[in-house]
Amino acid sequence: MLVGARVLLVTATPVHNRIADLFHLFRLFLRDHDLTALGVPSLCRAARGDADPHAVAATAARLSVSRSRQRVHAGYGTGPAVLSFPERAVDEAMRLGAAPDAELHQLVTGIGRLEAGGEAAALFRMLLLSQLASSLPAFRASLDRYEAFLELGVAAAAQGRTLGRRDFRRLFPAGSSDLQLAFFPLVLPPGPAAATERDRDMVRRLRALAASPHDPKADALARLLDGRAGKTVVFVQSRATVHHLMRRLRGHRLAAVTGERGWFGSGSAGREEVLRAFAPHAQGAPPPARALETDVLVATDLLSEGLNLQDASRVIHYDLPWSPARLEQRVGRIDRAGSPHGRIETVTFLPPQSLADALTMERRLVAKRRLQARAGAGPDGLDWCDRLYGLAARARSPATPGACAAVPSAEPAVVLVVRLGGLVEGVVVTDAGARADPARATRLLEQAAAAEPAPFDRAALERGIRRAAPLLRGRLAALEDARWRAAHRDHLSRRLIPWVLAAGRRAATRRRHADLARLDALVSRLALGMSAGEELLLEELLARRGPLTVRDVLAWHERLPRLGTGAEAPQVELVAAIVLG
Repeated sequence: MLVGARVLLVTATPVHNRIADLFHLFRLFLRDHDLTALGVPSLCRAARGDADPHAVAATAARLSVSRSRQRVHAGYGTGPAVLSFPERAVDEAMRLGAAPDAELHQLVTGIGRLEAGGEAAALFRMLLLSQLASSLPAFRASLDRYEAFLELGVAAAAQGRTLGRRDFRRLFPAGSSDLQLAFFPLVLPPGPAAATERDRDMVRRLRALAASPHDPKADALARLLDGRAGKTVVFVQSRATVHHLMRRLRGHRLAAVTGERGWFGSGSAGREEVLRAFAPHAQGAPPPARALETDVLVATDLLSEGLNLQDASRVIHYDLPWSPARLEQRVGRIDRAGSPHGRIETVTFLPPQSLADALTMERRLVAKRRLQARAGAGPDGLDWCDRLYGLAARARSPATPGACAAVPSAEPAVVLVVRLGGLVEGVVVTDAGARADPARATRLLEQAAAAEPAPFDRAALERGIRRAAPLLRGRLAALEDARWRAAHRDHLSRRLIPWVLAAGRRAATRRRHADLARLDALVSRLALGMSAGEELLLEELLARRGPLTVRDVLAWHERLPRLGTGAEAPQVELVAAIVLG
């Protein structure tokens, strides 16, 4: 659909783990080698995390319109529609379990002794631990499925067959957990499944331990809701926990939503009806009937994307999700421009230490957040490109190519703006060396724009250029390599190139010059990187029934947008330079 088309891609949360996640999206529009000049020789490798994280972050900023809250306040604070956001209070944390500490410790220990499933055993244990962190009803529901898995494995072994994906999906239907259950069938051991009697006995013991009527976590939630005014959204992972909280919080004006279904108390309702009753202002609905007035909405993460619920002033993370992006999506339901609240708050329920250690959930979230921050995916990591456009728009007149200037600064540096193979890069040179850093270059250019001119030091510029020369030569070499062979070639291209070259030799022998030119262009297409859509079209061609001919592959190639000629060797050009010091 995107091949050769002009498309605007809008996405709410493109980064879940690291900024490189964006490169899966960039491959929809760009060929694999298109960003070589910016230090990213392969989009495929960058998406896997095999690229300089600073180059990845800087490149992502060039290709994205993603403004931080701070940038919106600073750059869009005036005009006919002034954007205002609520103040976000410091997150409050509570560490509580869904069972008394002694019982919880026994449950965690017992789960750690389950062994069925071969390589999938660890994933089963993680699923059970995550459900235990949510609520005892959620844990019991998953334990029932696990026991059914054991019994099904025994039956399959008696029949001499292997458990398949259909067996697994019948026990663990889609949407039963936020865990990536689709991966379980891929790691189930081949051959008949073996369920030990020790595992089956442990399941019976775990079920008895999980029968406790006590729930310190739900009790703490009830006390919190009793003591604070304002509408609240409570996010949970499991549907079983949704129904558990509806029973435990009967004294509150409460509603719930899971997917397309909703409830007022014990009565079922449509999802939209529940949302209109809970957030009539945000949903553009009239006030609900008194009997349907709702102060607390319990919801699964299916509700955490895209919806406006800013009538609420509080989000409670009753269960921790598997990624920091999901946390932001949840809070984003109420932390929105034009909120009627001056201040909003978040409360996070953390699992007790013994369970947290078993899950290592918190450490995962912290590690992912740190990785995002290092890669430039923090609150203002992508703003520099937007600020640079603003700086250019304020210029009285465009500078001539190669313009140089100097300004006084307490931060000595040379900023080189260079054009490499048609793309422009910002290089910052300091005593520590030369580095492609357009974000820092933008900050230094902003300083220079606000400073008075100083006498130009040509020797300082020449020293900066000499220090930057190895970096620029490396980029030029990568560009030269990309003209003839992509840094990442898929297996389809590697299979087809020798076949096309053989056809080219036959065309040359027969002096069919037009055919030779067409085949030469096809080899260039296969040797260079392709966009994701181009690769899919090639895969569809090769998957067709019947013999494949060179004419078929030529037709595929000639239906695609033309490649650049690439005849000229890549050059480096100084666009502008600023000496600060």
